[in-house]
Amino acid sequence: MTPFLDPAALRAGDILLMRGIGPVSELIAWFGDSTYSHAAVMIDDAHFVEAAAPVSRRVALADRLTQGAYYDFIDVLRPTGTDGEPLDDTQRSAIASDALGCLDVPYPLDALLQMAVFATLRNRIPADAGVRWLLRMLVEHLIADDPSHMVCSELVYRACLAADLPPAVVVSARLDLPFPAIDIAELIREWREAQGKTHGALALPAPAATGIASEEDLTEAFARLRAPMPALGMPPVVRPVPRDVMPVDLEASPQLRRLGRLPLQG
Repeated sequence: MTPFLDPAALRAGDILLMRGIGPVSELIAWFGDSTYSHAAVMIDDAHFVEAAAPVSRRVALADRLTQGAYYDFIDVLRPTGTDGEPLDDTQRSAIASDALGCLDVPYPLDALLQMAVFATLRNRIPADAGVRWLLRMLVEHLIADDPSHMVCSELVYRACLAADLPPAVVVSARLDLPFPAIDIAELIREWREAQGKTHGALALPAPAATGIASEEDLTEAFARLRAPMPALGMPPVVRPVPRDVMPVDLEASPQLRRLGRLPLQG
C-alpha cells in the first residue's frame, strides 16, 4: 500500500491541514486544541490559496512539498455536501473561485493574542463538552466578522461559505495535550520576522456590533444545550463567525473526509 497520498489525486476545493515547525506553530496548535496549525484550500490540482503574512497568497503545491524543514506534515481533506455526497465539479470550482477572491487580504498578526484567549476559553478550560459548546456559542458574540483581515482557517471557511458549501462546525472531543516546550528566543525571532512582513501594526478587530450576548441569545443557547443530543454528540455550532473557525473545526467537521498525507521533502 502506498504510504502517502499521490499529490496528483488532489482536486479543486480540497482542504489542506498542516503542522508547521517552530514555536509559533506549536502555540497555535496548542491554543486551538489541534494537531494542526495551518490550513489552506486547493484552487486546482496544483495550487492552493493560504492566509499568511503579509497577505494571503497563491502557492504551488509542488513548492510546498519541498518545505519539509518548515512543516511536519500536510493532510488532505475532501469536502462533501450536507447529504454526505461528493461535490460535483461545479461546486468544487465555486470553492476555488471564492478562495481566489480572498487573495491579497492582510493577515491579522496583532489579533492572534485575542484569538488565543478566545480559543483557550472555549477549547481548553472546560472539560465538559456541553460547557464547551455553550461557551463557543457565547464567544461568537464577542468576535467581529471582519473580512478585511483573515487567518488561515478563516479563509478556508469563507471560501466554502461563499460557495454555499460551509462545512458543519461541531464541538470536538478535547485533546489532553501538554503545553509545548517553547524556545523563547526562537519564538521572539519568529514573531519579529512575521511582524516585518505585515507593513506595520494591524489594529485589533472592533468588538462585534451585537456586543455581549442578549438574554434571548442566552435562552436559545441553554435551550439547545438541554435539547436531546444527536447520536454523534453535541449539536452543530449555529452560524459560526468565520474568524472563530480554527483548524480543529475543519479537522472535526463531518463534511470533510480525510484522504491521506502528502509526501514532504527538504
